[in-house]
Amino acid sequence: MLRKVNFYSICFAFGLSVLLILAGSRYTDNINYHPSIESRRNIRNFLRVEDGENLQSMYEPTITFPYYDSIDIEKLLNKTSFKIKYDLSTYNFEQSGVQKLDDLLLESGGKPIRSVIVSTWRSGTTFLGEVLNAMPGNFYHYEPFLKFEIVQIRGLPLSTEALSNIKNMLRCNFEGMEDYFEYGKKHLNQFRHNTRLWDHCKYKKELCFDAEFTGRFCKLFPFQSMKVVRVRLRLMQEILEDKELNVKVVLLIRDPRGVMQSRQHRDFCQPAPDCWKPELLCADMISDYVAAGRLLKQYPDKLMVLRYEELALNPVGTTQYLLKFLGLGMTPSIERFLSTHTSVEVAGVSSTFRISQDVPFRWKNVLDFNYVDDMQTVCKEAMDLWGYRLAHNSSHMTSKEFNPIMEYSVRQ
Repeated sequence: MLRKVNFYSICFAFGLSVLLILAGSRYTDNINYHPSIESRRNIRNFLRVEDGENLQSMYEPTITFPYYDSIDIEKLLNKTSFKIKYDLSTYNFEQSGVQKLDDLLLESGGKPIRSVIVSTWRSGTTFLGEVLNAMPGNFYHYEPFLKFEIVQIRGLPLSTEALSNIKNMLRCNFEGMEDYFEYGKKHLNQFRHNTRLWDHCKYKKELCFDAEFTGRFCKLFPFQSMKVVRVRLRLMQEILEDKELNVKVVLLIRDPRGVMQSRQHRDFCQPAPDCWKPELLCADMISDYVAAGRLLKQYPDKLMVLRYEELALNPVGTTQYLLKFLGLGMTPSIERFLSTHTSVEVAGVSSTFRISQDVPFRWKNVLDFNYVDDMQTVCKEAMDLWGYRLAHNSSHMTSKEFNPIMEYSVRQ
């Protein structure tokens, strides 16, 4: 009897060990993942293999798809290229002023459609950046100047490096940008917003730190977008006048009361005067207004001024207007993004899921009027220029009748 008990105990222990091993294997690194038959079928349909490529070659014994131990860069780039072609297979390229996809690809000798959003912290750039990144075939240069920390770049010496980096990145040339990649190694958020690049880097992070790979990957994309919140508009003239780049710039402005209310939720802001002092924010708004007037006169087809409130109150109409300016067509993926991100609230200071019409004027019911009054004193000129009404007292500020935005124009 004792022997039977021992035998069953051993069998039970052995079975339990096997179950634990199998369970543990579910949570190991995905780089060794082998897709199921159903997954392979879906992948084949998704990528639509072209030019007679042998489907079996996707699953050679030495390679696991889509991520592998010893990464075959050429296969990864080829499959990315196939995916871009598939995603844009129904896109009307005449909306972008060309006949075909190759006309927009650097690797084919074409010229991508490039755009740069210029603004400041907590002005709606994350949302607007993701609207543009919802465009199929878009390569997103997210916040290339994170390494500068919380400062505004208004001139020399920082402007030299900043402008050089903008030009190089938009040309998909990442050579000599060691500081950018070194910062990214410790701050992966620098890469995560570029979803198409991060789809590969999240399994093999070394790819995101490789200038040659990033450059080759970037050249596969017909559209490039960038957002910068540390470079003032007047410095962007050097970018606008570069005919080879042919960049279009979007200046995004927000009511300083809304900006400062949003910044109160961010720990990074308080130590940095450029972030927590309203007088510096509003001085930059005046500088941007003056620069916008001058640059709109010189480059009327390359600069667009947009207030965040207009985007939040009318996301679809404003996005259509923006896309037309940039030479892009509305796509189902952008429509889906706007539908899902403007009708539901998801917690988090960096969340882009907001009930958009509630966001622009939240400061009215959150900020203390004494703080608002002091801010309006130092920001009156900037607010007048950009069409923001002053609140007269606490009851006026919180009343439903008080509409903080009014018509404005940029004097050229």
